[in-house]
Formats: sequence, structure tokens, C-alpha cells
Amino acid sequence: MTWSVTELVAWLDEVEPIADRRGKFDWLEIPPIASPTAIQDAYHQIARTRHPDLFRNRIDAAVMDRLVRMYARVTGAYADLKEPEKCAAYLRELRGPRAPTVPPVSHGGAGTARLSSRLGVAAMQPMRSEISSSHRPGGTQPPPLGRSESTTATPRPQSTTAAPPVGVPTARSNPPTSPPPVATSPSSEPQPVTRQPSGDIEPAHAMNARALAFYRRAEGALRVGDTSAAMLNIKMAIAADPRSAFLRAALAELSKK
Repeated sequence: MTWSVTELVAWLDEVEPIADRRGKFDWLEIPPIASPTAIQDAYHQIARTRHPDLFRNRIDAAVMDRLVRMYARVTGAYADLKEPEKCAAYLRELRGPRAPTVPPVSHGGAGTARLSSRLGVAAMQPMRSEISSSHRPGGTQPPPLGRSESTTATPRPQSTTAAPPVGVPTARSNPPTSPPPVATSPSSEPQPVTRQPSGDIEPAHAMNARALAFYRRAEGALRVGDTSAAMLNIKMAIAADPRSAFLRAALAELSKK
């Protein structure tokens, strides 16, 4: 059942101040655990009560502009949630990133102790054999650890050339050179596309898919001579893609008729 104007204005007063903070499920007035069938039913219920076509001759232009912008949010939420992949991605975004799984830390134990003891015994075997051979009759005593067999230490020649300070290039090293700037001609830079509703540019390239759907409806309304319906759908297309200069030019041209 269609809402009354009073109910519609009350809804606009409620959702418009918090429009940017409302989620996709909030716009369809359903919980995040809703099934695909429930998502479709919720959108159709809102369309039966608050679609702008139902209030075309019942509200003034200011209220109609508010309704078009808020109903475009409803349409955008349904367009994303009715697609299973987009809906699943949005639900993952609502849940947030998962905490990384930390592997359990081993605190040792009997197995670790046995392994360490085996490694210790294996490492001590060569040392014990060397010590026992040095004390055998007729055995030669190995030199002390850390000293060479020669008693005369050969002094190392010291270089008289001081090392250059850090950051100063030497005669052999080449200083780093930055690559020369690449000259760009004005023709290589991307030029802005002038979006005009005169047919010089394809409408599909001048707006997003959501706005294009409303634009096609406006074209259909113009074919049958319904200028008011065409203007309403153009406004909804602008609400779906506010950055489209093509749509704003189309609305300006349509307002002259």
C-alpha cells in the first residue's frame, strides 16, 4: 500500500541526516542474515510504498528531490545485495579482518631434553678423543687453543692510506646520476572527455551501470511523450552518479522543453 505524504516526509526526516552512516541492509530494512528471497521481498515492499513515481503529483519539487536521492540509496543497496558474490564480500567487510592464527609455542619436554643430551654427547666425543690421545705415552701435546704453532707473530702491514669518509665518492666510483627527465608532449597527456547528451559520446561510457538503468528509462519515457517521467528518471540517475556531467547536461536540456 502506498504511503501517505506525511509518512513519506517522516521517513525522509529520519533517514536523510544519517544517510552516509546507513549500511546496505539498513536501507532495505532487513538484518544482515536475510536470505536472497528476503532481500528481494524487502526491496519490492519499499518500491510499493515509496517509489518516486507514486508521489509525482502529490509532493512539491523540494520533497521530490529528497525522495529521489534517498530512493537511489535503496536501489543501490539492492543492486549490490542481490548479487551473491557482492553480498558475500559486503558481509566479510562488515565482520572485519580475522585475527592471524598463531602456531602453538613448544615449551620443550622429555623429547627435547633427550635430543639435547644426545647432541651434547655427540659434540663431546671428538674433544674426549683428543684429550685422551694427548696424555698417552709418546703422544704429542696439541698446541693451546687460540694460538698458532709459530711463537713469532708476524706483524700485519698497516695501510698508510686513510679510508675516504662515508658518502664521499672516490676517484674510481662514479657518482649516482639521476635519469634525464622524459619530455612529454601535450598530445601524450590524457585529455578530458566532454560529455554532452548530443549523441557524440555513448551514454554507457558517461555514467555507471546503476545510473545508466535510470537513463534508459528516461529515454523510454521520452519516446511516449512523458516528459515528467523522463525528468524524474534523469534526476534518479544523477543521484546514482553525481559526477556525471553527461547527466547534468541532459537534465538541463530536458528542462528547456
